[in-house]
Amino acid sequence: MASLCTTSFKLNTGYSIPAIGLGTWQGTPGTDESELLQSTIKYALSQGYHCIDTAAAYEVEEDVRAAIAESEVPREEIFVVTKLWNAMHDRVEEAFLTSLQKLGLEYIDLYLMHWPMSSDDQMNVLDHPTPAETWLSMEALIKKYPTKLRSIGVSNFSEKTIKPLLEVATIIPAVNQIEIHPMLPQFELVDAFAKHGILTMAYSPLGQYNSPVLTHPDIIALAEKYKVPTGALVLSWEVQRGIVAVPKSTNKERIVSNITLLPELSPEDKKVLDEFHLRKGMHRRLCTVGNGVRPTGNDIVFGWTYEQLGWETFTVDE
Repeated sequence: MASLCTTSFKLNTGYSIPAIGLGTWQGTPGTDESELLQSTIKYALSQGYHCIDTAAAYEVEEDVRAAIAESEVPREEIFVVTKLWNAMHDRVEEAFLTSLQKLGLEYIDLYLMHWPMSSDDQMNVLDHPTPAETWLSMEALIKKYPTKLRSIGVSNFSEKTIKPLLEVATIIPAVNQIEIHPMLPQFELVDAFAKHGILTMAYSPLGQYNSPVLTHPDIIALAEKYKVPTGALVLSWEVQRGIVAVPKSTNKERIVSNITLLPELSPEDKKVLDEFHLRKGMHRRLCTVGNGVRPTGNDIVFGWTYEQLGWETFTVDE
């Protein structure tokens, strides 16, 4: 029997993060989409969500601010995540204070380095700051603003890109936020980061748009067996792996079902999801980052190759 997800995970900083959050990517400020995003966040909070994931690059931090301000949920019960954009790696303090002001909050719960690469305002990749240098600037935030920032972490990092960062870090990242779903389970990466005490967050946890994950007959059959929507089934699988998932939806029914999870999947049913990516044509990224088209496995992402990112490459079998 599915029930409201009240699971949370302890970060290496001692703070706890809810296992399910609401993503805010693809809101559009100053439009009807902005109003929709605000109403979506308020509705999600009213239904039991306690984590909101946003970023400076999404340009919706002010919408998050408005929604939280109008919500009846106390601020201390809401875990807010935002991110440092690539073009601000050389101005980390300025970027953080801007996000804090736009969010209208006394503190930010978790501040992530959105991508390892730094760039100029035209998105030309720069050699400096390196990810390690940027991380030291983020550590400085914690030391300078201990009441305004609780935890720091990274996003879109691999074992390759995290290694030089960990060599200089005096604060271990609390989180690594990466793309995870049954077509890209990232088992080895999750385990590798866990050995350092770094929790994994999943963006695009259901895939994107017309995701094959949610429409595949075997996934549908499993969901029917447990009497839950396919999205709730997949999110249950991720949370049971110890992963924080941040799905995005503006559909009220799906917002509710995405936080109404199963207490446990049987080993044989979990195996179906664990091995889904091994099926022909089912191992690939779905998130269209940096190029605006479906990833093929060897794209350029914000100026870096998959090799530079330390991401696996693969050929999509149509």
